[in-house]
Amino acid sequence: MTNLDFLDDCIISKELLRAHQDIKGILCFLKNRQCELVWCNLLLAEHCGFSSVEELCNAQDDFSIHSTELAEQYRKDDLQVMDSGETKESIVELFPNYLGDLDWFVTTKVPLVNKAGKVLGLYGIMQTYENSGKLMRPLGEIGKALDYIRENYTKKISNKVLASEVGLSVRQFENRFKEVFKTTPHQYILKLKVLKACELLLTKNVTIIEVSTELGFYDQSAFNLHFKKFIGITPLKYIKKHSH
Repeated sequence: MTNLDFLDDCIISKELLRAHQDIKGILCFLKNRQCELVWCNLLLAEHCGFSSVEELCNAQDDFSIHSTELAEQYRKDDLQVMDSGETKESIVELFPNYLGDLDWFVTTKVPLVNKAGKVLGLYGIMQTYENSGKLMRPLGEIGKALDYIRENYTKKISNKVLASEVGLSVRQFENRFKEVFKTTPHQYILKLKVLKACELLLTKNVTIIEVSTELGFYDQSAFNLHFKKFIGITPLKYIKKHSH
C-alpha cells in the first residue's frame, strides 16, 4: 500500500514527501482517488496507534481507523478537494489519537494532478493548532479559548468566560470563532460532547444515562435530542448499529 509509483505522473516529487516525513509536529499523508491511504509519515502512524507506516496504510481508509462520524467528515473534505481540483487550506477539525482523545488540528489538503490536469489523489498535512499557530496563526487569539473548552467541555461554559480567556469582547470573540469554525461556540461544544459520547457508548461498559451525566447534559432527553441532531439517530440505535 506504500507504493508511490503513481506519483511519477503527478506534479509532486517523492523527495518532497520524504522531506516532510521527519519534520517535528507534522502529520502528513497521501490518498488516492478512492480516498484510500497509500502513504503517511511515521508520526501519523504512531499518533493513530500503529507501529509502522505499512500497518496504518493496510487499514486502507478513514472508516477503518476512525469513528463513522469523523470518517465521513474527512471523506467529505477529501472529495471536495479532488472533485474541485483546488487546495483546501486551514481546515480546523477534531482528530483523535490512539487513545480516542480528541484534539484540534489544522489541516491543508492539496490535490495531486498529472501534467494533463487530471486529479490522481491528494496530499495532506496536519498540525496541532498550537504548532500551526506558531507558523500560520490560523486560529490566532482564540487558541486559549480552545484550551479552556478542552479542559471544561463537560461543564457549562459561557461565551463571556471564553471571551475573557482571550481578551476580546463577547461580540468580537463570537465573530472570530464563527469565522474559523463556521459555527457558534455553543454548537461546537455540543458537537465535541456528542463525538465523545460516540466513543464512550462503544468502548466503555456504561449506560446512556451515565454518559449523559458524565458529559454534563441537563438530562437524558436533552442528550438524546442533541445526539440525534448531530449523528442522525438516537444513542440507543447508535449502539445497536455498531454492536456485533
